[in-house]
Amino acid sequence: MRRALLLAAVLVPSAAPAHAQSGVVTGVDRETSIAAYGGVLAWSQRDAQGEAFRLMVRRDGVTAPAPVGPRSVPFDVDLGPTATGSVAAVYSRCEEEVQGGGADSLYGRGRGCDLYRLDVDTGLERRLDDASSPTASEFWPTIWRDRIAFARTYDNKRDFPYLYTRPAEGAGRSVRLPGGARGECQTDRRTGRRLCSVQTLSRPVALDLYGRRLAFAWKFSGFAEGLDTEIRMDTIGGGHVRVAHQEGGGLTSAQLGWPAFEAGRLYFDQECSGDLSGCNRRARLGRFRISTGELDRVPAPAAVRSHDRDRGTHVLLVDTAPGTACRGDPDVPGGTCELRELRPAFD
Repeated sequence: MRRALLLAAVLVPSAAPAHAQSGVVTGVDRETSIAAYGGVLAWSQRDAQGEAFRLMVRRDGVTAPAPVGPRSVPFDVDLGPTATGSVAAVYSRCEEEVQGGGADSLYGRGRGCDLYRLDVDTGLERRLDDASSPTASEFWPTIWRDRIAFARTYDNKRDFPYLYTRPAEGAGRSVRLPGGARGECQTDRRTGRRLCSVQTLSRPVALDLYGRRLAFAWKFSGFAEGLDTEIRMDTIGGGHVRVAHQEGGGLTSAQLGWPAFEAGRLYFDQECSGDLSGCNRRARLGRFRISTGELDRVPAPAAVRSHDRDRGTHVLLVDTAPGTACRGDPDVPGGTCELRELRPAFD
């Protein structure tokens, strides 16, 4: 349903969490992706009944639900500028939502998923008809001025997600981008046979568009225990580069995720989970300089579940009870995750 409500008119300050501290924006009781741009912050929060997720928007220190309908899973939301300079949120909605959705949800397993756009200034939500295919599901959208990018799985090929970009408005052509690895292959030295890992587990986790650059995290099955993760950057009409790679782990797992552009640099996080005694400073934030290819890293909290960056500040979803998916064990009222703001010193 289209809503022409002014978002500013429905913004009501939210109650501060009981565990509020310096740098903490709010508490969250389920994993959720985070989006930040232009002083606006967006994430998903369960409703009072615990049956659905509302899209939350914070601007100028004021937090309120966006004037859009809820989802049964957290929103795969991204924020970015429109061609006119306003801030827009983009996300998917599905006829049949994936079960067990979270910050790192298998959104491509949903059915009948289409893309939507919310104008943060006016509160108007609309379906992006030209980007939404009747024979596929679209998810993880991202917007930058007059262009959007997104992931898509076709109904007859649901185990193989692809990445596309197209004009944000109108019936222009969707262009497929390289994406990430499906798996790995190697030759057995003893038998000479060609061996390949499982090819049907590859998937994007999050996308971020910045001019002609598209960054994304990608998971796939290699030969290590657990899934490998990568941060990649495609240039529309140009080449692509693997910014960072992390092999899968066993008891202790380090995973890359949540790329975010700002001022000619690409930021991302490396989470460490499982047996934290094996992390040994492996939890870090990364910064990649696009012009030089230089990669810097600084320490970060271990249990980062999602991440974005805006105006020199990292916004992190941090689980204070690692391994409990923001719930606690047993469940903690209000959850165990915090949205935190952090300004690390890379230089």
